[in-house]
Amino acid sequence: MTDQNASLVSCAERLFPLAALYLGSLSGGRAAVTETLASVRRKSPDTWEDEALPRLLRLCQTRAPEGMDEQDFPDDPALEPLRPLLKLPPGSRCYLALSLCGISPEDAASVRGISPEELTKKTEKAMRQMQFMCSGEPPEPEALREAVRHLPWQDSDTEALLAAVSAGEKDASAEQEPAPIAGEIRRITRQEHGGKTVAIPVWGIVLGAACMLLAFGGLLFFALRTPKPLPMQEQEPPAHAEYEPEEIKRFQEYLTIAEAQKKTAGYAGAAESELLFLNTKLKPDEQPPRCEVTVSGADKRLTEYVLNAKTGELLTKEELPAEKLPNTAKWVPVAEMRQAALRCTGQTAALYLKEKLGSGADGGYYKYELLDANGTVYAMEFDAMSGMLMKYSAEEPAGEEYTNIIPPEFAKQQALNRAAITDASQVIFTKVKQDGGVYLIAFTLDDGTQYMTELNAENGAVNTVDVQPVSADMTDAVGVIEAAKRAEAMAGLTKERPALYTKAKVERSNGAYVYELAFETADYEYEVSVNTETGAIVKYRARGK
Repeated sequence: MTDQNASLVSCAERLFPLAALYLGSLSGGRAAVTETLASVRRKSPDTWEDEALPRLLRLCQTRAPEGMDEQDFPDDPALEPLRPLLKLPPGSRCYLALSLCGISPEDAASVRGISPEELTKKTEKAMRQMQFMCSGEPPEPEALREAVRHLPWQDSDTEALLAAVSAGEKDASAEQEPAPIAGEIRRITRQEHGGKTVAIPVWGIVLGAACMLLAFGGLLFFALRTPKPLPMQEQEPPAHAEYEPEEIKRFQEYLTIAEAQKKTAGYAGAAESELLFLNTKLKPDEQPPRCEVTVSGADKRLTEYVLNAKTGELLTKEELPAEKLPNTAKWVPVAEMRQAALRCTGQTAALYLKEKLGSGADGGYYKYELLDANGTVYAMEFDAMSGMLMKYSAEEPAGEEYTNIIPPEFAKQQALNRAAITDASQVIFTKVKQDGGVYLIAFTLDDGTQYMTELNAENGAVNTVDVQPVSADMTDAVGVIEAAKRAEAMAGLTKERPALYTKAKVERSNGAYVYELAFETADYEYEVSVNTETGAIVKYRARGK
């Protein structure tokens, strides 16, 4: 066995008890570990060991049943102490399994997006739940760990794992090789190959030049007739979005976020790197203008410092009640998130009113509020681990009226621009509605992620963005677009008889994940459910209007 295969098997033996306990099933645990390791080795051959645990937990989260499956857990006296654990809710099973299966507390806390202290509390809570189920006499932790060591990873499991990994690597290699093209291939440019010169067909040069001119002309035509889209998150702010000198001067009167935090560190008597700045708020309308900074030090205590927002003078200092602190070890650096927030405004400069770090049910987040020179207040929330924009809003000054309403197609394109989506064929629009001065645009990506966007109906500026990611693992799913094609085929729809979608989302039904689709034509309304993994239609309903 090679060193790489030995590492794979060692990782599988370590992760298998975790998956088996989380899923309440030995066969399910073996399948989840095999699928996980084959996937991460195929997609990340250099970093697969780091990605195996997070990938496995995401996969188990989508498959974990509420109760145990007695039929798939062997009747072995050595495993008897584990039976009460299998009766716990999935979340509690996960935390207890992490503590029993040799996963370090640091790694377990990081992969769950919580602090080690919070992990300890959740594990203790799971133990109390098991104690209640056992009428006050739960197994000792050491007895549980000993039982875990008897969960069998067998030679046949190793063979299946290595076969799956080998097949995945072959598939990956095949994907990288270009498919053969039938017929003769003629090169348009002169190239040297082993001392031989390939001739350039004159007609080929003329045809190529003509195609290039036509393409350039078409692009120029559409660029001149299509309104300029809003800048996307990845783009730099447009060069024309500049402030008047007096506005720049007004913004410069106040401390920046970085300056306020640096002064706070000085008042705290600590280096900035030793502190966690949880909330920084600028209140320019107060007298004097105030900057409130909530910070946590090495002792985990919270302190709020209130500074003069112009001079940096310390006004007050107050100890705050303790609260849960986010684990920011793997977060995107805060300096990068500040730039991302500014790019979302489409401006070259803005006044930062708020920067907040926190954690919720969906993981860690950054929240920002910025004010531009026109009085528009932008609010946005980013996923702290990936930097993905999750929510966005732009509140303009009151009193503005809308007269020239943009076309729906342009509004849809603006919504796609904000989500950095370049191919409209890879989304399904479920709502395009004008309501007074705004457009409400909703669409679903191929992986099931849903976007709800509100736009200014006059100029196309994006006011709000609400993103709802899919909690299920969609790695091997057929995709919403394919599911929609199959649903439309069953309904007998064609391009001449298109469908208008009102719903396209991922939901769990009878223990499996399905695409819930709803669409209509001039005469009928359809509701279709499609299995996300197999693409099979599991529910179909059509009714006349």
